[in-house]
Amino acid sequence: MTTSIPLDRRLAVDGGRPVRPPDRPWPRWPIPAPDAAPNLAAVLHGGRWAISSPTVGDGVLFERRFAADFARYVGSRHCVPVDHGSSALVVALESLGLGYGETVLVPALTWTASATAALRAGLVPVLVDVDRDTGCVGPDDLDLSVDPRAVVAVHWASNMADMPALDAVTGPRDISIVEDCAQAHGATWQGRQAGSFGRLGCFSFQHGKVLTCGEGGAVVTDDDRLAPVLEELRADSRRYRGDRTPPGELDLEESAGVQGANFCLNEFSAAVACAQLATLDAQHEVRNRNYRLLAELLADVDGVRLLQPAAAQTRISIYEGTLVLDDLPTGMDNAAVAAALTAELGKRFYLTDEPLHRSKLLQPWTKPLLAPLAERFAAIHADRTYPKTEWLAAHTVQTHHSTFLGTEQDMHDVATAVTKVLTR
Repeated sequence: MTTSIPLDRRLAVDGGRPVRPPDRPWPRWPIPAPDAAPNLAAVLHGGRWAISSPTVGDGVLFERRFAADFARYVGSRHCVPVDHGSSALVVALESLGLGYGETVLVPALTWTASATAALRAGLVPVLVDVDRDTGCVGPDDLDLSVDPRAVVAVHWASNMADMPALDAVTGPRDISIVEDCAQAHGATWQGRQAGSFGRLGCFSFQHGKVLTCGEGGAVVTDDDRLAPVLEELRADSRRYRGDRTPPGELDLEESAGVQGANFCLNEFSAAVACAQLATLDAQHEVRNRNYRLLAELLADVDGVRLLQPAAAQTRISIYEGTLVLDDLPTGMDNAAVAAALTAELGKRFYLTDEPLHRSKLLQPWTKPLLAPLAERFAAIHADRTYPKTEWLAAHTVQTHHSTFLGTEQDMHDVATAVTKVLTR
């Protein structure tokens, strides 16, 4: 039996013609900045491939250059680059000097590193629900009954957590806020940059991030006491010497105020990061303009909207563009919607990361060294529920920020595909 539905009205996943022809590519990611290749060549032939290499002439390490540039960009006094965003969270939490087994609040809607970093720092992550409108932890979501000593406030997808509201709750109780800004480079709240609100701000420069060097990270802070501690924690108890380094010697001195490990950012990655930072704001303008256009195009489509920030967030940084499906199509869950959009557009649409309370990536009991922490983690979470996190996980579909680096026609294609899938 043949169907009476015209071929171009059938969904592409069902054999219909896709909205977007396959010969129209999407923007690629990463996009090398103009200075990336010259910077890499300078490292390759300059004789210094790591911050632990001896000085050569009067050259300044790219790692030092990036630290200064990024601190200036965020508006913080100090920046300590590291090898990964996960490392940034570990050394940030370790720098607080909390006692073994103390509790840290972590939103259930985030990547596993936000929680596993606490375990690696000898702490117990306690998962909390998030605000359904923003996807971020809010002041009403904080669980003070577990006596938390810190909060990892994750900025999610394209939205910032309400840092002033969180500070109003945590500040009087001497609870430190560590901002997880892996998805928020350049986002602002009332003109102030993400990462500059908490006691510490942590960033990832992994391949998919809006600012990338392949793998890398950084911690920013205004705390003059914590900055040298962070340096030692990431460089085997060494920090940068205060005087001018003589030729042939190391920039690092064995200050040994606290035992550290090696989480140093290599010079090749630092060189790329310096170049990419220079193009970040221009890319934000393109992404944000297209995001606004897509929001307008979807305004009259029933049951779907783009995730929108709070009014006080003055600039968004889109790591993942998020479609919120208030009404799921009959017979389809959000995974089916994601697969259908992927087929229509030739661009991957997908679900958000598995919420941490049911993520197979967060299993501290699989590591014997974490046994005491894992036991308490399991006991605390035995009867907890996360209804707002579960709703968002079931009612959202996401796409990578590179989707928004294209043209207005690209946004019209996305809107057409969304309309086709939801009204099939």
